[in-house]
Amino acid sequence: MAIEASYTKVKVTPPLGLRLGGYAHRLGKPAREIHDDLYARLLMLTTADAEAIIVQLDLLGLYRQDALMIREAVSKATGVERGNVIVASTHTHSAPETIIPMWPNTLPYSEGERRLYDEWFSGVVGKVSEAARELNGTGKAEVAVGIGEAGGLCFNRSFKGGLVDEELPILVVKIGNRRIALLNYACHPVCNTDLGFSADYPGVVYESLLGRGVESIFITGATGDIDPVRKGRGYMGYLGESLASVVVNVLGSLRPIGHAMDVVNIGLRLPARVVDGELARARYEEALKRVMGKGGLPNEPTESIWADEDYLRLMYSDEEYAVSKVSEANIDTEVTLLRLGDLLLVAIPGEPFVETGLAIKSRVVELGFRVTMVAGYVNDYVGYIPTKASFIMNTYEARLARWSRVTEEAEGLVRGEVFNAIKDIK
Repeated sequence: MAIEASYTKVKVTPPLGLRLGGYAHRLGKPAREIHDDLYARLLMLTTADAEAIIVQLDLLGLYRQDALMIREAVSKATGVERGNVIVASTHTHSAPETIIPMWPNTLPYSEGERRLYDEWFSGVVGKVSEAARELNGTGKAEVAVGIGEAGGLCFNRSFKGGLVDEELPILVVKIGNRRIALLNYACHPVCNTDLGFSADYPGVVYESLLGRGVESIFITGATGDIDPVRKGRGYMGYLGESLASVVVNVLGSLRPIGHAMDVVNIGLRLPARVVDGELARARYEEALKRVMGKGGLPNEPTESIWADEDYLRLMYSDEEYAVSKVSEANIDTEVTLLRLGDLLLVAIPGEPFVETGLAIKSRVVELGFRVTMVAGYVNDYVGYIPTKASFIMNTYEARLARWSRVTEEAEGLVRGEVFNAIKDIK
């Protein structure tokens, strides 16, 4: 059986008034403008061996229960097995707080804010479900792969002069006259820092390629410790256009791949840090008292909070207090592998470091795969998965917060399970 495919997308742009996620310096303020629309994109692939659907959302991330809600809705709409529905977020920091609402104790959501958020997210699930009904997998497709390189755009923020991953693996699915490019690149989408909704630099990639007749799906790579070399909307445009140009150059040298397909889900239990609630509350109240004594938090978003030790102490004590309310010492989650011919997608439910991604790619090459994509923020969000070196050096990503709960053993567990699964899937 030749491969068959189907693609659709739907707008999921939130209403103004929702808070944006990913940056504490926004101080709980709602979005004031829409720079560019957010979308959900769905790609269905069908072979003689299996069916799979990739759902990519321009969102900060999704916890397991929310990703599961979407997986079940798409499965019900299409008949594709739930485990074969892969839900990936790009991790743009200019989308709503679908994960890690900032300042949960200091600036909690009002009832109105919570209602507005719930209505929007319920609508996202409904829109994705409706879009999934348009997928039929009956369009005969040509599938090819290529690898570009995009250097000098990002840096390792945790280890000075450290590793980056400059590869830009590309899977192109051609259905009739339509071309859909699945892209994978390791860099945090954090260029935009104001109060406007935006897909960040992946949004620039979408628009640039669409102008050239190519639809695109962006899945963020192993980017836990990788940032763009600059921030701001100007650099956002430069980064997006640079990646789009790499894609265009690679389109002329793609190579067909085979149609054998497998999807494997690997259950994981990751050890997590637990915090004493009484001590955490006392530290939080002391930090809050100190900040209130100097007039409280600023009234408007300001990145100056990163230079103020009192504000930072309050932010982290707020986080520690929030972590103390979660009693589980383990996080149950899963890693997903999708093989299509000699392409392998390794999908991880949090923020793996680039060092982990490169180690996985090296092992995959040894086993004979031509192209490897390592993706974070898939089917769940467990926070950063720092390497042991990060814990030793006490980098930002290893400091306790809701975005960093796993212990230093977690990265080795993830890597080991992926290595074992790769051998089986090959």
